[in-house]
Amino acid sequence: MKRKISERLAAWKARADHKPLIITGCRQIGKTYSVLEFVRENYSSYVYLNFEMDPLSKTIFDGSLDPDTLVPRMSMFCNTSLVRGRSAIILDEIQSCAPAYSSLKHLSGCGIDVIAMGSFLGINLEDDDGSLSPLGYVEIMRMYSMDFQEFLWAMGVNEDLICMVRDHIRGLKAIEGPFNKMFLDAFRTYIVVGGMPAAVKKYSETRDYPATMSVLNVIKDVLMKDAGRYSKKAGRAKINACLRSIPSQIARENKQFLYKDVEKRKGTGKRNYGNSLEWIENAGLSYTCHNLTQPAAPLSENIIEDQFKVFMSDTGLLATFMDGFDPADIVLRDPYSNHGAFAENAVCAELVRKGYTPYYYSKQDSTLEIDFVTRFKGKVALIEVKSGENRRSKSLNTLMARDDLDCIGIKLMETNIMKDDRGIVHLPLYAPFFFEDYSVGTIPEPDIDGMNSMFERLRDRIE
Repeated sequence: MKRKISERLAAWKARADHKPLIITGCRQIGKTYSVLEFVRENYSSYVYLNFEMDPLSKTIFDGSLDPDTLVPRMSMFCNTSLVRGRSAIILDEIQSCAPAYSSLKHLSGCGIDVIAMGSFLGINLEDDDGSLSPLGYVEIMRMYSMDFQEFLWAMGVNEDLICMVRDHIRGLKAIEGPFNKMFLDAFRTYIVVGGMPAAVKKYSETRDYPATMSVLNVIKDVLMKDAGRYSKKAGRAKINACLRSIPSQIARENKQFLYKDVEKRKGTGKRNYGNSLEWIENAGLSYTCHNLTQPAAPLSENIIEDQFKVFMSDTGLLATFMDGFDPADIVLRDPYSNHGAFAENAVCAELVRKGYTPYYYSKQDSTLEIDFVTRFKGKVALIEVKSGENRRSKSLNTLMARDDLDCIGIKLMETNIMKDDRGIVHLPLYAPFFFEDYSVGTIPEPDIDGMNSMFERLRDRIE
């Protein structure tokens, strides 16, 4: 299945000064598959070491970590010749071998490209004295489960049609009704199936929801067992309790995460479950979205640390934790089911994938609440997600009318593209998946030529 990370890997390889690459992300999202596919297509030879599947491979990194020692050892271990400028080294599950993680510093500049993958790098490696960390000598690339566009590719949707819809969203031009409805329908299927490649593959082959949910339940079991493998024994039960509580907490009208609701015990707080929640986020299973004192820039300075929502990193996994979940409720738009939790979760996950930092705004002792607040096109964006019958946006209307806030208002719902008389942009629910990536690359270059030209004109006038 086509993945966007292939283009990012190609851009990394094309840079003359690229360093060893570390790819992080949740388990089961396709890191190994994507990297092996890329390496097979772009290198004449490679070695692949998986420190979990083959513990003996760890012995390669006993003793000297000098490249002149390591490269021949790896070549011999895998019976493969490695050639400078033409070969690659792949180190999988690198969190299971601390010396291999440390070796990335030494392998930098050795003439052979190195790609390491790990799902628990922030959890399993202890480097308090700094001796293990190769940071400064490596590049880090975050990978996520498949987004809606990748899902459409897997379903065989025409690429020209996808590009047309993307261009209309970015240009705020209405999409032809039948196409918009088809994309809205496909989006509802996507938030049920999610983006875990095994689940997407099963659904693309069978169009069978029960079979797809069975795959997702297997993935969930693997991830739950990881809590036992990569955490201290005392914290395993708490990690799993936190995981199980996330769906019920975001299904409430007030989605703020409450520690006391994890196991329905009064008097519990951050000291009881804070580390467990941090473990879940570091494992790539969740995203934290903080409340703001006010929806104004700079957003990071308005965070309320002890008020936050927690979303799952994948809506398919979210479904496996929902008691009595029926895919038909979402796909067929059952008016009595809670669509909001899934739609908001999907939007949050995509904002993170695109590089945006999502916050929310909920004022105490007030009905004012905005689902997401983030930086968008140089401004603060107020984003409301309306997936059900209630399409009123009293809070968004109120805040957009304030003279002291310079904001963009965005309403995501089952609609086409338009701007209302309040200046609020109405977009279909799937629109964030076609937003431009938010990165430093979107900042315009300084007009050096214009500056020099202006200086020359001023100098002529002075002289």
